[in-house]
Amino acid sequence: MFSRLLAAPARCRRFGTLSCLRNEALPLTSDPQQYDQEGRVIELLKSISPKPVPKSKFPYKEAADRSKRSFLPRVPELNKHTVNRYIYELTNFTYAHGTRVLIKELLAQVVESTPDLLSKQSYLDIVQDMHFYLDDAGAEETMDRMEESTAFKRDIDFHNVMMAFTVGKTTYDGRIERLQKLAAQGVHANANTWYYLFRALRTHSKRFELLELMPMYGVDQEPVFRSAVHSLSRKCGYRELIDFYNAHGYTLDNMDTYMLNRLCRAYLNEGAVAEAFDLAHDMHMSARARANLGTFSVFNTYFINRNEIYNSIAFCHKFQHQFKMKASHLLAYELIDKYLTRCTYFEHWPQLTRYMVHILTHNTAHKNFLRDGHFKLLANYARIHGLQDFVCRAVEPEDLAFGQEMWKALHWPRNVIPSSLDQNSEEFIEMAKLITPTPKTDKDLNPSDILKSS
Repeated sequence: MFSRLLAAPARCRRFGTLSCLRNEALPLTSDPQQYDQEGRVIELLKSISPKPVPKSKFPYKEAADRSKRSFLPRVPELNKHTVNRYIYELTNFTYAHGTRVLIKELLAQVVESTPDLLSKQSYLDIVQDMHFYLDDAGAEETMDRMEESTAFKRDIDFHNVMMAFTVGKTTYDGRIERLQKLAAQGVHANANTWYYLFRALRTHSKRFELLELMPMYGVDQEPVFRSAVHSLSRKCGYRELIDFYNAHGYTLDNMDTYMLNRLCRAYLNEGAVAEAFDLAHDMHMSARARANLGTFSVFNTYFINRNEIYNSIAFCHKFQHQFKMKASHLLAYELIDKYLTRCTYFEHWPQLTRYMVHILTHNTAHKNFLRDGHFKLLANYARIHGLQDFVCRAVEPEDLAFGQEMWKALHWPRNVIPSSLDQNSEEFIEMAKLITPTPKTDKDLNPSDILKSS
């Protein structure tokens, strides 16, 4: 089945239409003004884009995608090569949160003391780093110093990184104003302009619209392929995502684990749980794309969103058995992070919560998964439901007994992923009822809902 669906055409085209995805089933955004502003961004981008849009001489980089490093680089001797390498290492990796102020000071010192030694790429990296961390004033000062000390100017490449994604809430007034100025000055976009604005858009339908426009303007979609896959997999069915993979030359034989996980997500969008699992298992066993804990998280999140935590636990059993990979710690973390502070209260919530916290806090490898914020949310949830003395880390013997009984009972039938609860054993169904909130009626007023809306 999967080989037929992913029978691969050569890389001879790009994904041409996503109109089938932009329909009434896809909510646009909860903020109409944001949707209108994103439309304005796209119109302004089109107005400054020649056909075909030229490529930039500089690589497209996203600060949000940087890998982590534990230690800051050493301050080098002052020569052109070492200084630019130093800037690269400061701005192309993510360091501990507490180092941010120091990194900002180090960048400012280098710009002030040796502005003539910095390459244009180094200036771009510094400006993008400052913009990413919401220091646009510092970025502008850096460009002022650059223009005073070098022949580099604020060209389209600098405007591009000033419109890139940031750690803050995405707003569009600054991007719209910048695009309007570029249009008034007759400055043309390059491909990176499209990529940075694509990543900055928050509304899926507008991302799809911009993605669809790229081939019309001669813009290669490949640099934003993974970001596009992420958006598509959240809203489309598996056939649409397979078409997108095919259009970029990807098949069962050359897709990687990330692509496999997103394809599983697209299957789950259509409720095709068994088919998604069969795909992941077949790919893993044939060593074409290995399943990982990200694969587990895709399925687990699906069940959590459906309030089927009994299926989350049953799937954990199946995943660990089939892939020989421990996932109970991730199950516990995601139940705490995504479910137990938001769900409708049920009788065995305290036992289940303490047991899941116990799984993490009593395992030295995973004891730091939970943060203070998790414990505070759990305490607040318990308090609003009348559990004034609840301590989530104070596991009792009866909690452990309940957890062990739950693990024992929640097993799917052999070689089957049931499509409904009643296809399981009586023991499974009885345990599932103990950890499933009672459906609300119009007369119910749930304190959890008050928390969600406040």
